[in-house]
Amino acid sequence: MILYHGSNVIVSRPRLIQQNRFLDFGFGFYTTTNKNQAISFAEKVTRRR
Repeated sequence: MILYHGSNVIVSRPRLIQQNRFLDFGFGFYTTTNKNQAISFAEKVTRRR
């Protein structure tokens, strides 16, 4: 399975951190199988920075 992360940074070993919050989109490392979705998100993040 190929997973994409909406970033321009290669993350070969993501660090998993246990949370004590129960939010849908809090601190985390999010991936998708949809390459176009990851590209779109990366472009949004780049524009915000």
